[in-house]
Amino acid sequence: MTEPPPTPAAPTRVGDRYALLGELGRGGMATVYRAHDEVLDRQVAIKLLHPHLASDGTFLERFRREARAAAALSHPNVVGVHDWGETDEGAYLVLQLIEGPTLRQLLREHGALSPEEAAGILIPVARGLGAAHAAGMVHRDVKPENLLLGRDGIVRITDFGLARAVAAANATFGTDVLIGSPHYLSPEAVEGDRLDPRADVYALGVILFECLTGAPPHSGETAFATAMQHTRQPVPPPSSLVDGVPPGVDDVVRWATAIDRDTRYPTGDDYARALNDAVPSVVPAMELDTGVPYEDTALAAGGVSGTSVLDDGWDREELWEERTDHDRTDHDRTDHDSETTVVGTWRRGPGWTTFLVILGLILASGVGGYLLWDRVFAPIVPIPSVEGQAQEVAVERLTDEGFRPEVAGSRHHLEVPEGAVLEQQPSGEARRGADVLLVVSAGPRQLEVPDVTGLAEGEASEELRDVGFEVEATRRHDESVPEGRVIASEPAEGELADEASTVTLTVSQGPAPIEVPDLTGEPLADAVAAARSLGLAVEVADRRFDDAVPADHVVAQEPDPGATRFRGDTIEVVVSDGPAPVEVPSVRDELVADAVTTLEALGFEVEVDRRGGIGALLRPGRVFDQNPGPGSTRLPGATITLFAYND
Repeated sequence: MTEPPPTPAAPTRVGDRYALLGELGRGGMATVYRAHDEVLDRQVAIKLLHPHLASDGTFLERFRREARAAAALSHPNVVGVHDWGETDEGAYLVLQLIEGPTLRQLLREHGALSPEEAAGILIPVARGLGAAHAAGMVHRDVKPENLLLGRDGIVRITDFGLARAVAAANATFGTDVLIGSPHYLSPEAVEGDRLDPRADVYALGVILFECLTGAPPHSGETAFATAMQHTRQPVPPPSSLVDGVPPGVDDVVRWATAIDRDTRYPTGDDYARALNDAVPSVVPAMELDTGVPYEDTALAAGGVSGTSVLDDGWDREELWEERTDHDRTDHDRTDHDSETTVVGTWRRGPGWTTFLVILGLILASGVGGYLLWDRVFAPIVPIPSVEGQAQEVAVERLTDEGFRPEVAGSRHHLEVPEGAVLEQQPSGEARRGADVLLVVSAGPRQLEVPDVTGLAEGEASEELRDVGFEVEATRRHDESVPEGRVIASEPAEGELADEASTVTLTVSQGPAPIEVPDLTGEPLADAVAAARSLGLAVEVADRRFDDAVPADHVVAQEPDPGATRFRGDTIEVVVSDGPAPVEVPSVRDELVADAVTTLEALGFEVEVDRRGGIGALLRPGRVFDQNPGPGSTRLPGATITLFAYND
């Protein structure tokens, strides 16, 4: 039988400054260690990612960016990221060490919490998430395991960026891959859509439900089945399962976990304000008796996330059934006890007939009054549907129909224009005079366009989409911006634009190409001027004699005409010095006719100066001298004078 391979030895140091003191926890993505920072002399938590992630280039690139962003996020309710890096064992994060239990451990110990206790934990968490949302970050894996209750009484959220980094390297959801915990996944995460802060708000709503009832709202046989329930089954109001939940808290759960994310609270800060309004008297986390020994909660220091359901040692479905049965039993027992008490106080006495008559009259009067109220003064009538109508029109219409409209708030919406009714509650039928709550659209959110000039087109597009914009691109040549880099955006940096509106990027195609002109045969000065007008320079590479090209004209060029060059490039030219000079031969003592023929054949003009005297008798018709003399050089066309005797 083959023995399994040995388990790799655990590292003892990370990053040349962190001494690992012991393992705190292990999950699907990382192992968390308690460590000592030898430079700053403090204890920290080291989250060492599993080696298989280190071989994924897409994951590492996303991890680097998310680690930088998380390190820049500073908020009292967010676990601080002190450092990050990469070693042979894998990438790692250095986190603030928090001594105290997780919310998961608290729920295991206590079961359900009161609304005041739950709000005391979740309002600070939501504010921490709100700070992250304002910085353009989305957590993507908000769950009780990532919510830490410190000894100092401060509630913090941890594990920013890791789920996002994994999501960049894998499918967001599928039968084999699950990024995030299925009990807290938003519908859009299950369906693989782009996530924004409303995905974190959804998880906060589910956690609030779980805090109040003791179990999450959805549970299936598999992680896939559990996650799919989020896309089609609304989260029920907590008050339908436990007593003592105020209607306002039910509303917070309903708005936060709406399947349509456009109707959720936009950010963690909005969720925090709504929960604070619903539960004004919260119990601070520091006043909670966690019942969990701190020495047993060290894994809370860094949190441990996984890419599948974390095996936390308890059966949610079983707990759900137990709690529901318990509540049902308590409810049934209360009803039974109440009924017994009423029967026990029933006494028949001597005046029971009179009593029955009086009771009958009272009942008849009550029934008549009820019928008058039910049929005349406050009948049940259809509620007009005012969704999509302007607020003023909707209020007037509902008032005319006998209802009492009240604007309960507003939410941003991409499609419903500002000032129009986004949602009404209730709908259908109600008694005339009933309250009708209206949620009014605030229109699309106004987002600030980030500065993406100089970035590569892909990087700029990703940054804009992360903010919430759509992206288009146009292209043009630019002499100073390298090809593929962003020249400008419309709207420009710092301007406000509607969420999901389009930002158009102008992307550089590099310098504009220039077709090299034909300069051959042109005077050198004209050639220089023509090239300069196109943004090109001319350099004389050589000069040479040329019988066909006049002096100081271009004989040849490099590159050839029609080639492509760019502004600032140089065209090298060869310039003509005109025809080459010719050596004048000696024609002395030759007959004039022969001398003229020889010189004219060389391209010279010939003049003859004849003389008489004794030479004419001795050497008639012959050349006795010439100017210029033999051996001198002249250009073709020059005149050679011959001195000859008369015939």
